[in-house]
Amino acid sequence: MIKGRHESTEPGQVAVPRRMALTAVTCMAVSIALMVMLGLEGPSAGGRAMFAPSPPWPPWFFHAHQSIALWSITLWLAELLGGGGLILALIAVRQGWRPPLRRLILGSVVAVVALVVVPPADNGDPLYYAAYGRIAELGHSPYVMKPVQQMPAADPIRAAVPFYQQDPPSRYGPVATGTQAAASGLAGDSTARTIFWLKMWNALAYLGLVLALDRAVRSDAARRVRAHLLWSVNPLMLFAVLANGHNDVLAAVAGACALLVIKRVDSLRGLLAGVLLGLATAIRVPYSLFGAGLAWAVRRSPRALAALILGAAAVLVPSYMLFGPAAIKATTTGLASGERPDLLWHDAAGLLGWQHAMALTNILGVFAGAVLAAILLWRMPPGPRDFPAVRIALALSLGLLVAAPLQVPSYDAMIFPLLAVFPVTRLDWIIVARNAAMTAAAAPFIVRFDPEWLTAIERVSTLGTPVVAVVAVDVALLWLCFTRAWTPTTGRRVAAVRAGVGTARSPAG
Repeated sequence: MIKGRHESTEPGQVAVPRRMALTAVTCMAVSIALMVMLGLEGPSAGGRAMFAPSPPWPPWFFHAHQSIALWSITLWLAELLGGGGLILALIAVRQGWRPPLRRLILGSVVAVVALVVVPPADNGDPLYYAAYGRIAELGHSPYVMKPVQQMPAADPIRAAVPFYQQDPPSRYGPVATGTQAAASGLAGDSTARTIFWLKMWNALAYLGLVLALDRAVRSDAARRVRAHLLWSVNPLMLFAVLANGHNDVLAAVAGACALLVIKRVDSLRGLLAGVLLGLATAIRVPYSLFGAGLAWAVRRSPRALAALILGAAAVLVPSYMLFGPAAIKATTTGLASGERPDLLWHDAAGLLGWQHAMALTNILGVFAGAVLAAILLWRMPPGPRDFPAVRIALALSLGLLVAAPLQVPSYDAMIFPLLAVFPVTRLDWIIVARNAAMTAAAAPFIVRFDPEWLTAIERVSTLGTPVVAVVAVDVALLWLCFTRAWTPTTGRRVAAVRAGVGTARSPAG
């Protein structure tokens, strides 16, 4: 249990709701415990391909052969408890709750370690990462052919990966391929050990950002608690990038640290930010958007801007030269070519019988994202004064992810670290609720067709829930932009209302 303390810095301030804080902590802890339990039940529990353990190495698990229906309900419960608990905790912080920071950090470390030593809960992507790493380790390029064409038929890792004929070459940048190859080199031909090392890179990156965020806002207790809630012990992010093993966290950490470095503008910080930006982009190309925020922050210093460009080029040029033009094509043209599967807008277009739905909806998504980003840049409230690159990066990231055809919960690792240092706004509720809804909708995807009633839920949730969430989030963001009612009426503002002082709208962006 994490006990908070009261702060009474203003007359009439609302007392900290201890029950709310206790409920929030309990919900978040139970959510994380359920995630660990799902991992312990083994990679077969969620309908994914099985792979053998490699004792005494992690991941540790047993094949529980649990009912698919019960497994899915447990996963939904974990996500709903995690999202609900996080919202309650943020409300409690705004009303004065200050849990001990050491306990939050310790809780993050314990959760990360527990999730690293079990297999991915409901996601097969780490198996593909293992395949790409194996291909690179064997001396081939994962960017030139489909994975199934480059893996020897008798390779143990190929036997564990659920290849499909339509699977394209790797869409991850050369630095991501390097981390995958390193995991494969350490693990040899063991799928289990490869998964463990892949999750270990994620864990080290995740905890690195925990420390970076804590140091970045160390002078303000309320900001530190908020940062740890939105990242360190955030059950939604712990599930997406650690329980599920998505490599988005590697790019998210490098990109966020690049933005945090520009607290002061000078050549050395510009160079370091450029290197970090290059690493983030060479893992996941969309993180190049952070470069716009960095360039804006250092625009008045030609030397810092030149150092920023030099640092990014020092990473991007040699890493892409290592794999050649095929890597550039594979990591930058997927959306434009209409090759990516599992696109939300494409599914909707398919139901309407549109021709060339994939390419068309990709173009519409990019256009809608650009329009939304422009409106957010125009109307969002001022960002954190000590991190001038964050506001632009957050606006562009929101435009990309909220309006994108592809809706994947782990992609929100791009947003949460920025939200953690952004001033308190109603954007918190929107992003947390959106991610929880998307995660709950994505969970049944892996258990379709059996039993029939669960299949019906899957078909409704995997298409209906994201559509509703996208529309609702777009409407909510536009409403906030045009009303500028960004500031939530909680905490001290509630105290002011009760005291008869009134409230005021947030200033223009």
